Amino acid sequence: MGTPTETLRDLHAYVETLIEYREQPVGEDELPETAEPVDNTDTSSKGTVVKEKVKCGDDSCKCASGNPADMDGPYLYRYYRDGGAMKSEYIGKP
Repeated sequence: MGTPTETLRDLHAYVETLIEYREQPVGEDELPETAEPVDNTDTSSKGTVVKEKVKCGDDSCKCASGNPADMDGPYLYRYYRDGGAMKSEYIGKP
């Protein structure tokens, strides 16, 4: 192991790399198949905004069939990285 200063520099470089990874947009290849990226002018929040049709969970709803044409929506979601996990948050209707 190096000197304490070298160790701190290594740690600093690691933290900078981790921050860059977490702040980068989520790539289209990482998104669910049903997600359609949209232009997002809100740069205050990190991540990728998508339009997505979803199943609502109500067994009496037509979306329960699983047919993509019958899904509810579209709704806007933001996909982002939190630690090592991909997460999403509901934004609203487009």
